[in-house]
Amino acid sequence: MSAVKPNLEGAFSGPSIESTPGIGALTLSGFLVEVTKKFGNREAIVFDDSLRNGETVRWSYSDLAAHSRMIARALLAKGAKRGDSVAIIMGNRPEAVAAIFASAMVGAVAVPMSTFAPAPELAHMLRKSAAPIVLTQRKLLDRQFAVDIDSIREDLPSLREVAVLGDESWNTFLAGADAVTDSDVDAIAALITPDDPALVIFSSGTTSEPKGILHGHRSPSLQFWMQSQLFARHPETRTFSALPIFWTAGLNTAVGSTLASGGCWVAQEVFDPGEALRLISRERVTEPYTLAHQTAALAEHPDWSTTDLSSVECAYGKGAFARHTSVTPDPNWVMPVGYGLSETCAFATSYRSSDTREQVRIGSGRVLPGVHMRVVDPDTGRVLGVDDEGELVIAGATLMHGYLGRPAEQTFDADGYFHTGDAGHVDADGIVHYSGRRTEMIKTGGANVSPAELEVALRACAPVKLSRILGIADKRLDQIVVACIVCKEGFSATEEEIKAFLKERVASYKVPKHVLFFDEADVPMTAGGTKVRDEGLVEKILERLGRNGGEQ
Repeated sequence: MSAVKPNLEGAFSGPSIESTPGIGALTLSGFLVEVTKKFGNREAIVFDDSLRNGETVRWSYSDLAAHSRMIARALLAKGAKRGDSVAIIMGNRPEAVAAIFASAMVGAVAVPMSTFAPAPELAHMLRKSAAPIVLTQRKLLDRQFAVDIDSIREDLPSLREVAVLGDESWNTFLAGADAVTDSDVDAIAALITPDDPALVIFSSGTTSEPKGILHGHRSPSLQFWMQSQLFARHPETRTFSALPIFWTAGLNTAVGSTLASGGCWVAQEVFDPGEALRLISRERVTEPYTLAHQTAALAEHPDWSTTDLSSVECAYGKGAFARHTSVTPDPNWVMPVGYGLSETCAFATSYRSSDTREQVRIGSGRVLPGVHMRVVDPDTGRVLGVDDEGELVIAGATLMHGYLGRPAEQTFDADGYFHTGDAGHVDADGIVHYSGRRTEMIKTGGANVSPAELEVALRACAPVKLSRILGIADKRLDQIVVACIVCKEGFSATEEEIKAFLKERVASYKVPKHVLFFDEADVPMTAGGTKVRDEGLVEKILERLGRNGGEQ
């Protein structure tokens, strides 16, 4: 949280944390102790390990706690101190989760870093976090992180220790744990508070260097407990996810909230649709937690129709899993819809899985426990009221401490709020409506058009696999709206069909001036493959429309 206690005048606030049932320990070390006591011998993580020739590794909660303690003792033996950063450059694997909890146990700050990042970007993150210790793995696909680190090490004056899982250096690192006792770890853990720094998440921006977002223990711990309830997870939940745990969706929504419920995370280090289908079937997964493009890849795989997915219960609406012939979805479960960002460590608002399908179609749910939200005039800072459109600003329990290397006064306003840069409003029922990035709002003919609104609408258009809405400069209208569309395999659409679909759902001035169709391989993406690189796509649009872009 910002150093300033937030002014709650004019705020839309969630329930207090104290009044919310099901919230446990609010330090990461306390969280692990609590879930281990509850679920000790239950299966916590299942993983087919590429470093062990595909051997299936199964860790119970007690195993996770024991491995975390061993790494914690090894960190202390290497001189890790409270407040030190521990860089974790690993794929989705049990040791990565243990390293995060281990760092927390000794009062250090866990810094999971993107395995997609090239060496220069890793150097930026390592310098920004000033990490003296790096925990990594020998190989992930064609990446050898130790080689990358060696190539940039002379630019990393803080770095003194690199332990590489799968190489002898890892065994040497763990051997140091013998010099430290569990009592030493417990003594440090007992002094840690929810406000102590615990976690850095690096943003995955598309145009600038990643920003280091520092969170205290309260942020991820509270997200673990809350999201477990939002998704209605329980000890029989088996969640499949290949979302990287260096992002909040992977760490909080896939892993932490599954552990909070006593369930099991079925991990995949690198998403592969064929292997994912085999894992989901073999491990009797009840909830596949996948992004839209991953779900589409599963449904398009040759093995999709013949794979036994009968264990899947959490399948939403008319989605691919719900349509699978072997799946009988739970009719009372709805995919939670919410709004949040890395700076709030994931959800700040959300619906619950027990809400109706009709409800979740409206906005992004209500403000969550411990969170305070205002809507302000972006030009004057004036606090707005119900149904007033403005900028969403946030304070409260899961808000970051700040950005690494940036003063608090440049991050939070005088009342302790973080300005998200997102436009929206809160209606009379307390539902938060996200309209899109203020900086992305398209100004056309004097009106504002939200790309997010059109992209959400196009999710219901049967032929559309991917859509991206952009504004292109225009001498007459300021900007024109352009829709870039990738169609699903076996589907096609025309420009007029897309426009007609949108005309039934949005105001006429919001309908794109142009609809351009692309092959998926031609859409420029970030290194992680999850975000469109808008600047690259604009270049392609200009090529299609002529170098001057819009209408003349």
